[in-house]
Amino acid sequence: MRFVFLLAAVWLLALLARATPSPDTAALRLNRLPADGLELQRGWRYHPGDNPAWARPDFDDRAWDTLNPARPRRALPARLTAGLGWLRLRYAVGDSLRRRALLLQISGNGAMELYLDGRLVRRDGTLHPDPTRVQINPNTPEPLALPGASGQGYVLAVRFAPYEPPPWQLGRDAYPPLSFRLFTAPDVRRQTAERTRAGTQFLVLTGLFGLLTLLHLVFFRFNPTRRANLYFGFYAGSLALCVWTHSYFAGTTDFSSVAQSIALQLVGNGLQFLSYLWAVRALYALFGYRPGRLYHGLWGAAGLVLAWNTLYVFNDYLSSIAAIAFGGLALAEQLRLTAKAWRERQRGIWIIGTGFAVGLLSFLVGFALVLTGVLPNVLPFLALSYLAPALGISLFLAREFALDAQQLLVKLEEVEKLSVRALAQEQEKQALLAQQNETLETQVQQRTAQLEQSLADLQAAQAQLVQQEKMAFLGELTAGIAHELQNPLTFMKNFAEVSTELVDEMGGPRPAAGLEGEILAGLKQNLREISQHGQRATAIIAGMLEHARAGTGQRVPTPLNALVEDSLRLAYQGLRAQDRDFRAHLTTALDPALPLVAVVPQDVGRVLINLLTNAFHAVRQRQQAGEAGYRPEVHVHTSAGPGGVEIRIADNGPGMSAAVQAKIFQPFFTTKPAGEGTGLGLSLSHDIITQGHGGTLGVESREGQGTTFSVTLPLNGPVYSRLK
Repeated sequence: MRFVFLLAAVWLLALLARATPSPDTAALRLNRLPADGLELQRGWRYHPGDNPAWARPDFDDRAWDTLNPARPRRALPARLTAGLGWLRLRYAVGDSLRRRALLLQISGNGAMELYLDGRLVRRDGTLHPDPTRVQINPNTPEPLALPGASGQGYVLAVRFAPYEPPPWQLGRDAYPPLSFRLFTAPDVRRQTAERTRAGTQFLVLTGLFGLLTLLHLVFFRFNPTRRANLYFGFYAGSLALCVWTHSYFAGTTDFSSVAQSIALQLVGNGLQFLSYLWAVRALYALFGYRPGRLYHGLWGAAGLVLAWNTLYVFNDYLSSIAAIAFGGLALAEQLRLTAKAWRERQRGIWIIGTGFAVGLLSFLVGFALVLTGVLPNVLPFLALSYLAPALGISLFLAREFALDAQQLLVKLEEVEKLSVRALAQEQEKQALLAQQNETLETQVQQRTAQLEQSLADLQAAQAQLVQQEKMAFLGELTAGIAHELQNPLTFMKNFAEVSTELVDEMGGPRPAAGLEGEILAGLKQNLREISQHGQRATAIIAGMLEHARAGTGQRVPTPLNALVEDSLRLAYQGLRAQDRDFRAHLTTALDPALPLVAVVPQDVGRVLINLLTNAFHAVRQRQQAGEAGYRPEVHVHTSAGPGGVEIRIADNGPGMSAAVQAKIFQPFFTTKPAGEGTGLGLSLSHDIITQGHGGTLGVESREGQGTTFSVTLPLNGPVYSRLK
């Protein structure tokens, strides 16, 4: 029985031992905190995966791995950066920190949920098992207040999802995924006050550089030849924006994304590099040196450093080393230029040299005081190291501006003396110019009279050319009519002779029978032929006189189809009178419903004959070129529309180029060989249609395909005033 009770007691003790976890050897005991805080590196346990039960304080995590999450990412297990995981820390507060407010500052590159003794106290970002879909908080979170009861243990559990940066960011493995630093409340207030003072110093520095920017741009506005003011204004402006950007980046909590914070940081770096380059360029202009390979090499180095900082944006150490190296190169070039100007003993170089010396000394003293612990930060001395060279250059430029002003006053006195002397000379010149003006006015009057006479002669010559063109029209008409009269008159002559012989053979007045009857019948037939051809000759002569007559210039209702047919016949026969072998295929499409149009028939007829004659000349020219399979064709089309009556004359001749079409209606412009045209036909035709009848005369042509002239006459046009 005793043995049974003993076994039961042992079994209960075993259960109690199993239910009550043994003290964790990885627990952290906090006895004191340094002034700059204590980074929690020891005592952490890690396990990949996701289980809400791992947040409970009584969970047994002794089987988990131990690690330091503040180490660089490349030194940590790959599981920590591959997906969701949990970290746990057991800590206790010693008597020295009893009843003191403790604040935990958390930073990391990922999303997290923080549990204190199983209770969720902080959530930052959006967790996801896929690192590429994790969204992190780009702003620095506020410190988290932790309980500090003496002797009591606490469990801090972190559910963590790492953030996977883009693959092109080469420094992504150099930063730690998580960092925890513990402060006391007075230390946090002290750091906050220091950041506030630093922000104020940044703002003051921004204002000073902004004032220098405005000052030197105003100097450049009043003296554009001194380009050093422009470059130094760019230097001060870039530096002012750089300081403001860095101060905003350090103090803001308004970033909406990581990309926005990275972009602002890179913009600040770029502005800083630009300030270095503009400072060097200002010294080149200040000392009168021409930028060479060294200066252009600095621009290339700036681009490389900016690209380096972009790739290693998460590695502050490498980024800072690259920026300091580039700043050293720019400072070395500034010192080289200053030393060169010092050797040349340029005016006022001691001012710039003093500014650089004060700036370099401030930089070295500030870093020495920070390293020895005398000062908490180097910002005041760093600001002085930037301001001293800038103020030195500003004083130098101001001194140069004052010296230039003094020289201008001296030159102004000299100019006043020269002005008095020049005034006397100017009076002498004025008297001489007055005499020369009278001579020139006389010569101008003589030249004007000569020009007026030349103009009158030119107008007379132009009138003669116009008259010659009209006579040329009449000559062409006369030649065509003569050709038409030639054959009918020949017939009349031959038949008259034969009829005379037959009458002589009749021999008497008695009725003829037999042979005499046949002769009389033939005589009657001949007389009928003579009558027909006589009538034809009479019609041709009437048409010739109608077109040759000057006319009254009055607009009368005219059937345009009949006018087009007469003009087509006269123009065609006129060209055949010159070239009997010429033949062309003529087609007409005359609108039978064409209304009567009030025009001056003689003038419109001249226009149509001119256009048709040009069409026949064009097809004859292409025919004479010997083109195989070519058939000369001229097509005439009339139609009526809302805008009036349109007459289109188309040919399949050689066509015209665009340059010729642009000048085809200009007076004295012709495409015919010398001696064959005066160049006034189309010009006069254009004036008759547009000015005389209120219509339009246009041309469409393509080289090698032909030309189409279109005449449009309004149904109710203006009263025609005959061209003289």
